[in-house]
Amino acid sequence: MRSILATLLAAGGSLVLASTALAMDCTNVSKSDPMDGAQVLIDGNTGDVLWTSTGLAERLERGVVDPTNGEGLHGIIAIDFTGDGSADVSTWFGVGPDGTAIAEPALLNGPACRGLTSLELYFAECLGG
Repeated sequence: MRSILATLLAAGGSLVLASTALAMDCTNVSKSDPMDGAQVLIDGNTGDVLWTSTGLAERLERGVVDPTNGEGLHGIIAIDFTGDGSADVSTWFGVGPDGTAIAEPALLNGPACRGLTSLELYFAECLGG
């Protein structure tokens, strides 16, 4: 069962990551650990699933979450861009009004490097790249 789950997660990881980039373009920069509350850790370079919470694994097994498109997933996704197995940033998936993105004014209503901000601003202004 574990290998089936791993296969399903790996297959859906890239799509979920791509959907996250399009739909949930925000992060909480003030959060001390991007893994806090995360349900899944995804490799930001390959889309591979590196880790999943027990709760998410159970929801995948029961068919509550569709691994091909992320339907049914609501919460925090952590992403490792450096390849060290640790989360570098986290974002929300399936939250906000009707499971859509958090409103842009909320993302731009404060400093780019503190609190809730867009991932684009975070990478450009806080990480310099």
